[in-house]
Amino acid sequence: MTKIRALRQFSHYHAGSFDQFEVRVVKDEYAEALIGMGLAEDVDADPILKPEPEPEPEPEPEPTTPVDLEKKGSKK
Repeated sequence: MTKIRALRQFSHYHAGSFDQFEVRVVKDEYAEALIGMGLAEDVDADPILKPEPEPEPEPEPEPTTPVDLEKKGSKK
């Protein structure tokens, strides 16, 4: 039995569904196949850090000039 870490979310016919970064013990033959396909890594390897969330964009400043509420071409 080998402990693996899923590199992304996937499903395996015999091993079941994996969430990204999930660590689970599976049969050696499944682990070898999943690692070979690039879907998982051996837990003894260096851990993969979760990606940092992207910062939210700064809100745009509100205009400082007054807004005309009258429509163009309307009679006064």
